[in-house]
Formats: sequence, structure tokens, C-alpha cells
Amino acid sequence: MNGAIDIVLYWVDSTDLNWQEKRKKYFNKDRPDARSDMEIRFQSWDNLQYLFRGIEKFMPWVHKVFFVTCGQIPDFLNTRNSKLEIVNHEEFMPREYLPTFNSSAIEMNFFRIKDLSDNFIIFNDDMFPVQPVEEDYYFRNNLPCDEAVENIVTTAAFGPVGEMARYSTINNMFIINRHFHKREVQSKDYDKWFNQDYGELLERTESLTYWNDFPGFYDPHVPSGLKKSVMQEIWEEENDSLDRSCRSRFRAYTDVTQYVVRYWQLCTGKFFPRRTQGRPFFVDETNCEKAVCAIRNQEMPVVCVNENCVGSQFEKVKEAVNEALAEILPEKSSFEK
Repeated sequence: MNGAIDIVLYWVDSTDLNWQEKRKKYFNKDRPDARSDMEIRFQSWDNLQYLFRGIEKFMPWVHKVFFVTCGQIPDFLNTRNSKLEIVNHEEFMPREYLPTFNSSAIEMNFFRIKDLSDNFIIFNDDMFPVQPVEEDYYFRNNLPCDEAVENIVTTAAFGPVGEMARYSTINNMFIINRHFHKREVQSKDYDKWFNQDYGELLERTESLTYWNDFPGFYDPHVPSGLKKSVMQEIWEEENDSLDRSCRSRFRAYTDVTQYVVRYWQLCTGKFFPRRTQGRPFFVDETNCEKAVCAIRNQEMPVVCVNENCVGSQFEKVKEAVNEALAEILPEKSSFEK
């Protein structure tokens, strides 16, 4: 049996002119020598309603959805829904971190959200449930369900955003290896680390048994079950690192991300092993059909759709993906007006 399981979903309306102006002001102030973020990071898919429909239809056991924004509310949203909690950054983030445009800083302060359950699932606004998902896929007996799979962190990255993501992964690993000894961790919970349910992914961990430290972890880019109490524990142990990270208004090479909470949960052994279902799609015109088919045929519980194109090509991809979502989720949810 589990206690209440919430969803935390954060969102920004990047088409909001006031938000754009505010962001530009602080970007010019904090990053005067840097080029502005790529257009690809601020394109609007106009499909957030399908995420809410998917949650209601395929995850009806969810207790509440905590919708985190900087004060923006989508036009379609039914703010009177009893399962919806709208949370402004100012309601939970320390004043010295605001305003922020850094998603990593926002995520690492979720434990401060009032009334958020200890068990919660972190969603991005590009992740869509498209198939029934049972609650014990995310939590069993109040422990998160996950896969303990090691991975090599490489330095290959495309552009400044990709580079910063790699640095944040390394920052996460500094924290983990300061607090956990790999051989002790894996010896204590051998059956969880070398679990046959991981399938071919198990080969990654087996190939790294010679290493004394954790080089990295396999990160499935889909919703994850996290513990609020674990995030708070990491803050207590690594306050200086997290404080430094959260003071960056924009993504930076000093970032620590919410993935460190997953890693901490794995290293303490307080999780149930299972294979992750679902996958991300990085779409453009050449491969969009794969994502569309996965949605339309409901091939997996959750899909994540990231654009890998801009301009007219993005508009075509967006139309195809949204048509597929509308096909399997045609009816309004109670989260809509």
C-alpha cells in the first residue's frame, strides 16, 4: 500500500511577451557576453491539455496535480478542479533565487511546496501518458520503483545547452560519490543492481564492475517517482552545492539537477527494481512518424516528445503529433473548462 501520490508538473508560457521581456532583462544583466538561448527551447507545442487528459484517463489514482508556474495560467485550465493545485514560484522558492528561468533550480526546490505528498512523480510538459499506468509502476509500499543501471558520462554534446546538461550530470556524480561507496552499495543490494528485469541494460552495469566509483547512471527521459523527504535530505547534506546551483537564474555549468534525487534513492537501496517503460523521441520531419505511431498505437505507457527542428518544419511536426494525441484523447478532462 502507498500513501498519496502526487504529480508535479512545471510549465512556462514562452509566448507571453511580459515573460519574454523579463527574461531578456535578466539575461542581458546576468549573461552580458553570452548569446541568447536557442529558438528551439522556446517553441510552443500547444498540447498541454492532452497531458492533463492522459493523467485523468490513464492515471486516475493520482491524488493531486501540482501545477508550477511563474504566475501564468493556460486559458483552458479549470482552476476550480479539486485535484489541481496551482503553485507560483514565489510560494515555495526562496526569495534570493527569484526570478529564475532555470528549470534545474525550480525542480530542486519542489520539496518546499506546501502540502505536496512525500511520494510524487515529476513530469515535464512534453511527457504524455498514452496507456494505462498502475500506481505500483511508480511506488510500492511507499518506495519508488526504478532501475539501477550504470552508464558512462561522455563529453559529447551539441551546443551550449547540451554542454551544460553534461556538466550538471558530472556535478550530480560528484555529490553521489562523496556520500556513497559503489562497492558497498552494490554488495548490500546485489539483487537490485544486477536484476534480470533490466534486460540488455544490465550489461552496462556489468561492464563497469571494475570501476570503484559510480561513473554515471542511465537516465530514462520519462517521468520519475521521487521522494520529497529524500530531496530535503540531500539539501541538508549538500546545502552549499545546491544553493550555488539555485542562484543561477539561467542554466549554468554549476547546475545540480533532480536526477541526483533518483541516484540517491538508488544508492540507499530504498527502491523496488523494475524496467522503465516509455521513451523520448527527438523529432523532426525525417523521424516524426515514429513518435506519431507510438502515440496513435499506444505502444508504451508514456512518451516524451522533444523537437529537433524549428520554423515551418516544427509546425508540421507539431501538427502531426497533436493530431495523434487528439485521436487517442478526444474528450476534455475535468482539468479543462
